[in-house]
Amino acid sequence: MSASNKTATLGITALLVIAVIVAVNYLVGGIGFGNFRVDLTEDGLFTLSPGTKNILSRINADEPVTIKFYATNDDRVMPNVLKPHSRNIEDLLLEYEKQSGGNVSLEVIHPNPDTDDEDKAKEDEVRGMQVNQEGDNIYLGMTIQCLDRKEVLPFLSPDDATALEYEVSRAVAKVIKPAKTIVGYMSAMPIGGSPMYMMQRQRGQEPWAVIQQLRADYEVREVPLATDKVDSDITVLILIHPADITESTEYAIDQYLLGGGNVIAFVDSQSLLAQAYSGQQNPMTGQPGQMVNNTSDLATLFKAWGINYKKDQIVADMNYRGMIQGRINPTALQIPAKSLNADDRFTTGLQSLTLMGAGSFGVDKKEGIDAITLATSSETSELIDQAAAEKLRREDLTSFTPSGKKQILGVRLHGKFKSAFPNGKPAAPAAPKETGGAEQDATSPAASNPTPAPTPTPTPTPTPAAASAPAPATATTPPVAVPATSAPAAITPAPAAPATPKPAAAATEPKKDDGSLKESKDSERNVILFSDSDMLYDAFSLRQGELGVGLVSNGGNLPMILNAVEIIAGGGDLVQVRNRKSPVRPFSKLKEMRETVEEKYRPKLVALEADRQKIAEQLSKARPQLDLKKGQILIDNATMANIKEMEKNSRNIELEVRKIKKDVNKEVEQNKTWLKVLNIIAVPLLLLIIGLLLAMQRRAATAAA
Repeated sequence: MSASNKTATLGITALLVIAVIVAVNYLVGGIGFGNFRVDLTEDGLFTLSPGTKNILSRINADEPVTIKFYATNDDRVMPNVLKPHSRNIEDLLLEYEKQSGGNVSLEVIHPNPDTDDEDKAKEDEVRGMQVNQEGDNIYLGMTIQCLDRKEVLPFLSPDDATALEYEVSRAVAKVIKPAKTIVGYMSAMPIGGSPMYMMQRQRGQEPWAVIQQLRADYEVREVPLATDKVDSDITVLILIHPADITESTEYAIDQYLLGGGNVIAFVDSQSLLAQAYSGQQNPMTGQPGQMVNNTSDLATLFKAWGINYKKDQIVADMNYRGMIQGRINPTALQIPAKSLNADDRFTTGLQSLTLMGAGSFGVDKKEGIDAITLATSSETSELIDQAAAEKLRREDLTSFTPSGKKQILGVRLHGKFKSAFPNGKPAAPAAPKETGGAEQDATSPAASNPTPAPTPTPTPTPTPAAASAPAPATATTPPVAVPATSAPAAITPAPAAPATPKPAAAATEPKKDDGSLKESKDSERNVILFSDSDMLYDAFSLRQGELGVGLVSNGGNLPMILNAVEIIAGGGDLVQVRNRKSPVRPFSKLKEMRETVEEKYRPKLVALEADRQKIAEQLSKARPQLDLKKGQILIDNATMANIKEMEKNSRNIELEVRKIKKDVNKEVEQNKTWLKVLNIIAVPLLLLIIGLLLAMQRRAATAAA
């Protein structure tokens, strides 16, 4: 065949291939395969999750669901950044319609400015976002309706794209299920909000976002912290900072758990929110409110569950440290996904957790109870006391000795529980004495603010007399007051009451069965514990969306508790939706590289910081004194020279610290550059080399022939 014939044959072949491709595209589109997609992502990011499919399978064919998707498509007003997001939403909803087998119908409406469709969007409470000076709005929301039950997703921000399927599936699940699960919550803080004070014309406090979120899906019931009974119709009881919880309330929780309940508890070693709430003015009285203890635990229950917890110890972690009050603080923990249990349903798929001033759990094996760790610190962590943690809010860390072991921050207990009160219901606490005066002064500080106790210990100045002064004041008061004002048989121990037979008889009398449960009815009880309660506050669980429209989840704090409630409440389908991977992957490798570099320089920085602190203390003592009577500065030449020398040394240290930080940044930037080179050049270069080798091989084979 001549060269011209070969060229003609190749041209005809190319035309035929193009014609076939066009024909196939036309045929596929014409017979309804236009939406056919293949999801090749690692985690199936664009495929409906099993949870969504389960929810769709429960739709009653006689009660179909209608989804109205409102998306502006006018190019004049619709921002380019939202157009692909709008297409992704519509694609996802088409998957819902297809997967439902005809039980979900989709209506796509384009509410462009000044149209009837815009009026429909407003009637359906879909929220518009103004985009220009003319007052034009764009819409990107939807309604999901089944019979008279309707859910509205007013605006679907691209910032929260990972939660899109969850939001839609949750709305579908709500409209097809009229009955709600009951969730109880208990706290020493007003997390459920407060009513409006009409007389003072003041707005009440808003509930925490976690409570609002739960109210959207469940019937939420507040349980008083001083209760002696938890209603059995509550499916999940959530404890958020149960400060100063009484033994009677712990007994109520114990019996609720054994009777078939489930508990999620967030205790705290240093609650920032409790500190903020303490002493706030009461709008009704205008007087300072009550103090809220900033530590909390469940001492009796923890002992029965095999949990060791010291509420005055706080985790400081140099690898997972975050920001708080504009400072990097090792007690502000940013726990990455690699330190969360990826195999447990409660934490799988979470990207991160944020904890503030968290404590640490120890776990002892208890018969019948399985303990599963949910979250830990890194090994570069240690436990510090409250005074040291408070100091970190103002100063950098100057001394740190890593423990070399991971601290447990979250744990799940599952199985058959035994009662923490084997002797039955504890006696009611003694009524407070209204004696006032010295006795009241002696008892109130201990009850309202336990933190002063560790505070005086770091100061070595008190003389022996001063050190002994406070002890008698608190230790001697009760023996004087108790026998004089209360019944001796109730409080005085046995040796003190030989003359009265009643107490001895009461002590030996066998205790009657009060009907208390001794162990749980089944082995399916769940207790989830986290050592921080601030993590549920809005500031640590939400952030402003980049478009300025509403708040979106910040990390996994909020999804984590919603996961837990959802699983325990018996569903579990939504968890499989919520835990989908994010399409945006964090630069974890870069972060690890930075941590490695900082770890190399950290000892030197810590030593320099200690030297600077020492010089600062010396300078404060060597400052010249002012003689007010004579109006003169009292200082000799030697002292002045010493001050100048110390100031010079301090400046040198600052320069050296700055140089080290520059070196750290330089080394980190070099690592970034190498990563970019590998990502941008290495793969194409590898392909080029392979191509050249193949070409050389072919040429050699042709030459040999």
